[in-house]
Amino acid sequence: MQKYVILGIAEVESLFQRDYILRMIEMMGDLARKVAQLMEELEYLHQLDDASRLHCGMPLKALEDLSHESLLEMMAPEPRLYASELLHLRAMERSVQWDYRDRLLLKSLRLLASLTEESVLCEIRAPRLRELKAAVLPMMTTQDFFQCACFFNEGDCYDEMEDALFQGTEAAQDEANRKWIVEEGCHLLREASHNATDTALAYCRMTREELNQAAQELRAAR
Repeated sequence: MQKYVILGIAEVESLFQRDYILRMIEMMGDLARKVAQLMEELEYLHQLDDASRLHCGMPLKALEDLSHESLLEMMAPEPRLYASELLHLRAMERSVQWDYRDRLLLKSLRLLASLTEESVLCEIRAPRLRELKAAVLPMMTTQDFFQCACFFNEGDCYDEMEDALFQGTEAAQDEANRKWIVEEGCHLLREASHNATDTALAYCRMTREELNQAAQELRAAR
């Protein structure tokens, strides 16, 4: 009897978690739609700054100016998610120059990809991470690709995980970096081949055999 009670509690907590994360993302979506209608840059920035102070505890300028390492140290997971969303919105402002836009998007990616503690979030926000990765691909480091792979793994997006690992291998600047991501990547792929559900594999159109084969090919690429 106790076993069923524990499972019931876990399921309720999971549903609550998903609902909470969806409400957070819906809130940021409402803000995105609101600022998209603003023509004046100052008003656009004012709205984002208010949201940054409310949800991240700091002005928008601080999100822009501080390094992603500093933000990771300073911010808990929830404000980190908001910061990633706000930096994405900032990058979409019409007057932002392309090179600055890319730097903002890269920081947004790094903050989002750091949130691997929560599998529900990783599942829901995998499309955004995929979008960010495509936008800043040439700027990403081996560590960035590996962090994305971990995020995709937590979200059961094993096809995206595989792509990120091979891209990270290609981006490696030296042999030590390459060896590191190959070893860690092979571990991720083999772990996924054992732990992935049939439903998750079907959704990303992969099989356990393909995940094991990818691990072999990744090791051969070293």
